[in-house]
Amino acid sequence: MSDIQLTLPELYLSGLRPTTPVLTSRYASKKQSKPGNMIITPGLFSYAREREPSYLPRGWLPYVQPEGQMYFAFEDDLRFVTDAYLYMRENQDRVVRFATATRKAIEVLQIAIPATAEIYLLPYDDDECGYYIVDHATHAVSWLEAVDLDQLCIPDVVSDSHLRYALAELYWQHVEQFPSHRLQRLSLAVDDLIAVFIHGEGDHLTSSNSTFPYVAKECKHFTRVLEAAKQRLDQPPSVCIVARLWSVVSRHRLQTHYAQERARLSRDQLILDRAEPRRGIMFAGVSRALFDIPKTYAESLERLFSDEIVYVNPWRDFMRGCREEWQQYLTWSLGLSILNALTLAMSQGSATIGHLSLACCAMTLLSSLFLLLRYHDAHQWCADQAATFLSSRQDASSGYRCTALTFSAPKAAFIWAAFLASLQTLVWLQRATSVYALGAMVGVVILAALPWSRWTRKASAILPRWRSETEPEGIFKV
Repeated sequence: MSDIQLTLPELYLSGLRPTTPVLTSRYASKKQSKPGNMIITPGLFSYAREREPSYLPRGWLPYVQPEGQMYFAFEDDLRFVTDAYLYMRENQDRVVRFATATRKAIEVLQIAIPATAEIYLLPYDDDECGYYIVDHATHAVSWLEAVDLDQLCIPDVVSDSHLRYALAELYWQHVEQFPSHRLQRLSLAVDDLIAVFIHGEGDHLTSSNSTFPYVAKECKHFTRVLEAAKQRLDQPPSVCIVARLWSVVSRHRLQTHYAQERARLSRDQLILDRAEPRRGIMFAGVSRALFDIPKTYAESLERLFSDEIVYVNPWRDFMRGCREEWQQYLTWSLGLSILNALTLAMSQGSATIGHLSLACCAMTLLSSLFLLLRYHDAHQWCADQAATFLSSRQDASSGYRCTALTFSAPKAAFIWAAFLASLQTLVWLQRATSVYALGAMVGVVILAALPWSRWTRKASAILPRWRSETEPEGIFKV
């Protein structure tokens, strides 16, 4: 028996390749249609007979997913489903051949496939075919052989119960893609899903760092949709949307380590064992010279991508704030540039200071325009787009140094421009009075800016306190 087990993968599974609903080319197909002219015969689709239909292999029936994708299902002791277009003879031969090979491998391996399961097949060519098995009773995906998580692009897990949420997400994605057959035998648990969204709505209303992927307003809308779908579970569109939302909930539970020893209870909570980014002394120095604005941006970006998870609404709020800031400093830099130009034209201040301030205004203008054009639609990105961007910009050891410096350029350059322009006031005062009067005024300003009140409180806390032994009139000790 051991010899057979060693040779079976080579003999019967050599052409079968484990896949998942995520790895199919459903939304990335490059096939193109070529519409052409047709002759409409008299009475077509009405009183006349329809054209002779294309025939499918025995036992296979066509179905249509609510989005419009056609797929085919086979009902027998073993159940198969495929989205290969079986009205093409080449696809028919491939699917039937691989279905027969799969059946033979299951018999030889003596695997008992439950009646609640079905096998997905997608031939790549004459020699290879992707497959997976879904069980509608356990809401899980499985395979005929041992598979590695990295091989199937499944995230790392911490336990078997954690892995179950990963497989449940794949299961619900399968149901979303193939919802139009076996409608009466699906267990959709809509009431449980409605309860999840009610909790998600309440969590967002009572917490500013909820981990639920939809905000309160969206949860309310989805609850209404689910209540309506619950009354029409015999319709494929209802099954499709319920499965899609269950897939999102399963992914959310996978990412937050739901029901595990260490669960993520807040968006910015770090629960994975990862090294903290070290930005270095040089970044710290540059950030200090730029009023710690790059440091603030770096920390914000790290919070947005805590444990490599991004939530779409916080990301969009962040990018809206960035765009508003860049637009604001773009406008202000134009006004300050005009002021600097007038000052230089009238020779009322220092030419060196004026030119330096103008250079900072130019940097503000150029960096603002670049960022606004580069990220013109970033406030509308979905979670996958934001995650791709944040992952590509993140350095394994130093975090978001470069991105933080780029994002902070408009604000930091304008502050420097404004500071330099304000120095012109000192030049005017020096010319209008004398260097001694100017020095006295600057000294008064510096003394006024010192934290005298805080120093006084510290001094009073250090000095010994004298307590009167006489109690105030009208107060009695108890």
